[in-house]
Amino acid sequence: MEKIILGILMLKRLTLYEIRNIIKTSFKSMCSDSSGSIQAALKRLLTSEMVTYTEFVENSVNKKQYSITDKGREMFIEWLSTPADMTNTKNMELGKFLFMGLLPSKKRIELLNEMLEKLEMELAYVSLIWNSVATYGSTDIQQALSVWINDPEYLEGILKATECSDANESANSIEDYQRHTIQYGIDGLQFSVDWFRALRDKEVSNIKSMVEE
Repeated sequence: MEKIILGILMLKRLTLYEIRNIIKTSFKSMCSDSSGSIQAALKRLLTSEMVTYTEFVENSVNKKQYSITDKGREMFIEWLSTPADMTNTKNMELGKFLFMGLLPSKKRIELLNEMLEKLEMELAYVSLIWNSVATYGSTDIQQALSVWINDPEYLEGILKATECSDANESANSIEDYQRHTIQYGIDGLQFSVDWFRALRDKEVSNIKSMVEE
């Protein structure tokens, strides 16, 4: 959770509400979007001096706007500079699938249909994000780009991290990997949908064969 928040705050200053909204929209498959979890993570980051905040009043409501510190940037870039472990596939729900052979065939088909429905819904959601980004570009990056121009501290931090010559080049490289991540998610979900659909169809076929016999 902390690393995701640092990554988001690398782009621009944000309130708790804005952070939660971004996580809920774009990172729900990676971490919790509950206010309590985000507040707890922000508290840990504040204690370790990775982030700071300024207070302001908007519509008679006191608000805090969080930003990443130099220490936070250094720690985040250090973490980011190590290879991602794409072999880490630990998922306790896989245990259910492992033991599904203990259930009657009709129940297995029922469960496979429910699993397929959830996968197809998630695929549709991620595809919607992809279509929006492919057509209009990343809203977050577009907004961040306009902010950097008027925020020298953030622009300096971005240029230092990306080692790019200007803000547009930095924005393009950031957006490229956002697109890659969405495409990775779509490809993985599509594989799962196809794989589980084939298994479900095989189970249905087996039942039909048994009935015919």
